[in-house]
Amino acid sequence: MDNKEPLTEEDVTRLKKRESEILVRIDRLKRTMNETKAIDTLAFKAKLLKEAQDELYRVQDKIAGLPED
Repeated sequence: MDNKEPLTEEDVTRLKKRESEILVRIDRLKRTMNETKAIDTLAFKAKLLKEAQDELYRVQDKIAGLPED
């Protein structure tokens, strides 16, 4: 999709649904990280959390109509 074209309502709806899914995933990761004691598991979950946050920012930027980096 060309970033110069405005998003359709369908695009925005799809992106907002994805945003919601990512927020749920981030919340779940944060909760399980608080319950985890193993360092290797914490490191892996921290990596997953960072990836989810990065994806969330990309989705939110698309919703806002900002160009991709």
